[in-house]
Amino acid sequence: MTHIKELEFKVQELVTLLEASKQLNSNLEMGEVLESILLQMVQIVGAEAGTLWVLDKQRQKIKVSAAYGPSAATILNIELDKDEGIVGKVIQTGQAQLIENVANNPDWTARVDQSSGFVTKSMITVPLAVKDKVLGAMQLLNKQDIAFFSEQDIRLADALSSQSALALHNSQMYEELQQMLLSMIRTLAKVLDARDPYTAGHSERVAKYSLWIAQKLELSAADCEELYKAALLHDIGKIGIIDAILRKPDRLTAEEYAAIQQHTVIGADILSNVEPKDAMVHAVETALCHHERLDGTGYPHGLAGDAIPLFARIVGVADTFDAMTTARSYSKGLSYQLGVEELRRCRETLFDARVVDAFAAMLEECDYQIEQYEAGQERGYRL
Repeated sequence: MTHIKELEFKVQELVTLLEASKQLNSNLEMGEVLESILLQMVQIVGAEAGTLWVLDKQRQKIKVSAAYGPSAATILNIELDKDEGIVGKVIQTGQAQLIENVANNPDWTARVDQSSGFVTKSMITVPLAVKDKVLGAMQLLNKQDIAFFSEQDIRLADALSSQSALALHNSQMYEELQQMLLSMIRTLAKVLDARDPYTAGHSERVAKYSLWIAQKLELSAADCEELYKAALLHDIGKIGIIDAILRKPDRLTAEEYAAIQQHTVIGADILSNVEPKDAMVHAVETALCHHERLDGTGYPHGLAGDAIPLFARIVGVADTFDAMTTARSYSKGLSYQLGVEELRRCRETLFDARVVDAFAAMLEECDYQIEQYEAGQERGYRL
């Protein structure tokens, strides 16, 4: 390689690393970031295709998290055992490999090519590692224009993989913390619901209904996740209501009803003191406003129309539906069909019409068999 060519390669290497850093520090979803980095890497080294494999320690599998090339869609459905193939060996050893002819390599497994229809000839495989912890591997397949990949190619891939690994590590740590938080919120909701035998499971049901409505309204995955957490905590203020009122088997007096209305204010006050505050904004709004009504007749502030936050409007519908369809000591719960009819009767007066219509459409699609709908959702969407 001439000095000019080497200088050009160095410049290109720096540009690629800077672009990768910008992507890693953006607000894009991690999957999008990894796809973008992989695409840049494929283009820079002149590869035909590329894959980014992530180790699933719990299942002892390695799976494709991002792919580029003619068989990318098929590759995304393929999993290997954690020590299978060249990629498995690189993940196990933490050592990069440059292979000119995969057919002559004893670790090569043709299963991926057979499943995808792609023909792998040569490859670079580099580990995605943070310190001594290997999280996965990046593969660049089939050097174009010339026969084989070079040492410069593997050096650039190795440098870029280090940044990708750090981003992946941070993302996994964040996901673990989110799951811990969600588990704690669920436990808190169950403890709260257990104070009243007639509301057992109420918060979880309201959260599920709210999530399904949000999906029907095509809210983003991030919004769906935030809404689910906010819905789980919507009644947290009831922790400040005495048992004599909360568990009263008869209808409440006007004075008792006024007292229980304060659970919205108490809940918002509790959640507004949780750090980090910016992560609790939706939960605070939802706890405070889920009993507000579209025509201004709700509480605690008599908000109307779009002044009521969307999350609170969604949870308000889900909360009302669950209250109507759950048996109490003083009333028998309505059927799901009658519950929907009641929501429709109050659409555009008490409840957001879009929210009611989305929930009604979801229930009609499953013929009001909520358990079947729930099973289908758990297969396709997990929090």
